Amino acid sequence: MRALIIEPSPTYQRILSRMLESYDFDITFVDTATAGFRAMSAHHFQFICVAMYLADLTGIEFCQQVRADDQAKHLPIFIVTSESNPELLSSALAAGATDIIRKDDLPRLEEALHSLIPLGPFRYNISGKALYLEDSLTVAKATDAKLKRLGLSMDHAFSIKQALELLQHNKYDLIMTDIVLQDNETGIDFIQQLRSEPRFLQTPILAVTSLESINRRILALQSGANDYISKPVLDEELFARINNLISANRLVDQLTRERQRLLELATKDHLTGLYNRHFMGEVAKRRFAEARKQELPLSLLVIDIDHFKQVNDQHGHHIGDKVLKRIAEALRQQFAEHDCIARFGGEEFVILLHQQDLAMATDKAYQLCQLLYQLQPEGITTSVSIGVTSLSSAHEEFFDEVFARADKALYQAKQNGRNQVVTV
Repeated sequence: MRALIIEPSPTYQRILSRMLESYDFDITFVDTATAGFRAMSAHHFQFICVAMYLADLTGIEFCQQVRADDQAKHLPIFIVTSESNPELLSSALAAGATDIIRKDDLPRLEEALHSLIPLGPFRYNISGKALYLEDSLTVAKATDAKLKRLGLSMDHAFSIKQALELLQHNKYDLIMTDIVLQDNETGIDFIQQLRSEPRFLQTPILAVTSLESINRRILALQSGANDYISKPVLDEELFARINNLISANRLVDQLTRERQRLLELATKDHLTGLYNRHFMGEVAKRRFAEARKQELPLSLLVIDIDHFKQVNDQHGHHIGDKVLKRIAEALRQQFAEHDCIARFGGEEFVILLHQQDLAMATDKAYQLCQLLYQLQPEGITTSVSIGVTSLSSAHEEFFDEVFARADKALYQAKQNGRNQVVTV
């Protein structure tokens, strides 16, 4: 089966690709509607996923043009968007979109695919490990055999105590639990205990309940189960529900990692891993407001590596980069976690010292000046000049004003011969 993905974002291309891996699709990726039409003229697709906004057309306009072709009237077309405007979404459906999938609800796309593809374990490509809390060994062995068909290994626990012991030493991609257990235990108790611990908040839980026990099913979901399946368990339903739970959880993990990566790109300096100038400004706004409100001391160091241009000229920029990274690491080791260290650009660093007055900041600057002179990164003797100042308690100041004062002190240190501290 062929799928056409029209998506300009490389990030969402990767996400959609991984989502469709288990469905045996031959995937074609393009980033414009024009390229999409070209691909459709060369191949027959069973499924199309298109972004709402492309460089040449909108997803709505793309749908309209596809639906104008009688041979493509029934071709499934899903529009992926972050839009929530009801009128826009209605226009998309009117244009012929099969469904609208929000970017924050991509698991819904998998649910839609289930109606397009014949059931069968061959289409699942799951790997990982499951834990099943079940007091019947016969049922557990039968379930273990079924999970092996999906590519999952399974540990079996007879009691909540045994299940918790296994959880101490193993990481599971899925937890299954029967609701009615021996010795007056219930799966509800087990689910509630798991969800009370932060490390199990995101682990998918599948409750196994009796067909007639509607109240138990509701209670299981209220207690934190992600889904339930009724006895007698049908193989294909079990496969579909497990696949949905594990795939959705892995997608959430992937999106979380991607979000973290984007956050680091937005807040960190790519070379040194320290915060960047923009993030320092954001932190300073909060810290200055807190210091004024609570009448706390706050100090600022502005640090510049002396004669750094000579390092680049004599040893090359690749060595200069190593020197910067080594100095950045030394700064990171010398300051507390609540102090904010940023590379402001080039060879300049700024440090916001949390709850430290001018005297304390000056002492720290002198220690730092001596330490960095002795550091000799890449065998090169380097020194720094440092300007030090503190937030005034006499009148309201903002970061730009305090930074300008410390920067002026730094300039004075340079004028006085470098490798020294000037306090204002």
